[in-house]
Amino acid sequence: MNLCRKLFLLTGFILAFSACKDNNTNQTAQTTPQNVSVIELSPQNIPLSFEFSARAQGSKETEVRARVSGILLKRNYVEGSKVEEGSVLFEIDPDQYKVALDQAKAQLAQAKAQFINAETQWKRTDELHKQGFASDKALDEARATMDSLAASKELAQAAVEAAQLNFDYTTVKAPISGITSMEAQSEGSLISTTGLLTKIVQVDPIYVIFSASENEIMSLRDMTERGLIRNPENKAEIVAKVRFGDDTMYNQNGTINFINPTIDESTGTIKLRAVFPNEEGKIRPGQFLRLVMEGLTRIDALTVPQEAVMQEANGSYVYRVGENNVLESVSVKTGLTTPNGEWIIDEGLKAGDKVVVAGLLKLRPGMNVNPVVAEK
Repeated sequence: MNLCRKLFLLTGFILAFSACKDNNTNQTAQTTPQNVSVIELSPQNIPLSFEFSARAQGSKETEVRARVSGILLKRNYVEGSKVEEGSVLFEIDPDQYKVALDQAKAQLAQAKAQFINAETQWKRTDELHKQGFASDKALDEARATMDSLAASKELAQAAVEAAQLNFDYTTVKAPISGITSMEAQSEGSLISTTGLLTKIVQVDPIYVIFSASENEIMSLRDMTERGLIRNPENKAEIVAKVRFGDDTMYNQNGTINFINPTIDESTGTIKLRAVFPNEEGKIRPGQFLRLVMEGLTRIDALTVPQEAVMQEANGSYVYRVGENNVLESVSVKTGLTTPNGEWIIDEGLKAGDKVVVAGLLKLRPGMNVNPVVAEK
């Protein structure tokens, strides 16, 4: 055998040996289970937090209008300042109402004098009638005159009270305590009883109005009925907080004090109201805010990171390590989220399940894997 043939045979032997070696290596790699990062589920009680878009509103908002017409003489407050209930805001020219009041008082005095005279005449006639010196007709006429003048006296008294009211209305007082708006009429203007003078908004306490979807409310009610959410016996435990636009939190908590019994047909939402102390006026009416509601607890919750949950046409699923470390796909129903952003699993998993939390795109159901518990 010549040298060339020997080299050819040796080369073929080396190539065949290398191929066998590579094939054995691939088979070994395929049969070696892949390490996967998993978490083992254990039930825990999770404090719930809900956040909604909201807007501030004064707890009372009142339009201030004049109750008598006349010339506006004076404004006694600084626009945009806080006023107390009962303080005088405006003064209307009182002269014509003072004259009307004096006239009414004079008419009342005249009616009283006439009544006293008629009463005296009736008593005299009654005494004469008893002695037989006055007829029944004379007695009846005296009594009728006295009763008529008594009615006239009451009518004059009512006229005085009406005139006194009109005179008092020339000073326009604040019906509530709060912050005033700009004046709608300036001094010297002729105002009527229909004209707006200013507005007052009570800002302490202040309302924060927000809406929750019908589905959210129904879901919470359903989970409460199923015992998944603990509703505290003390309603004060359910607190409301406010987050401003710059992401800072308001330093005082509020309470939910109203839930609208009806659903808004146009939006499918239910309106709720929280009330907050606002002595320093940090929350202003009309301000856009975020309302954070806390105090409910999801009990015995199973949670997984959001990246462990995948989506398909039929819904959500996770990879779970089953018997003999075989990977399986499990359909799940996700519910609320935890404060740190994990999903709460309502259906599909149980305590002790090992759920894969990383490298999901490289995995397929049926694979043999080696579960490695991830550090939390």
